Amino acid sequence: MLDKSLLRVSYLLGMIFGILETITIIGAVVGIPTILLALQMKKYSEMSDAELNKNKDMFLLWSIILALISPICGVLALIYYIGLERENEKKLNK
Repeated sequence: MLDKSLLRVSYLLGMIFGILETITIIGAVVGIPTILLALQMKKYSEMSDAELNKNKDMFLLWSIILALISPICGVLALIYYIGLERENEKKLNK
């Protein structure tokens, strides 16, 4: 069982960056998707490990998109994904 604190931090930073970006109209083009993806990270952080494993492909997609829009938040989510994959490999090898 992985600690989902990386996803929570990704969510919080995404919300903060998104809100700051939406101060200007031009920034809203990037800020609104950042907020929406941060909310998606919050949903993933609230899922059980089994649910997250079922949705890991979509999680990877959203993490990559978040990394393109807001690198810090996306990288944290991708680090969590790598940990999730390693944990799954360990379970398979046992």
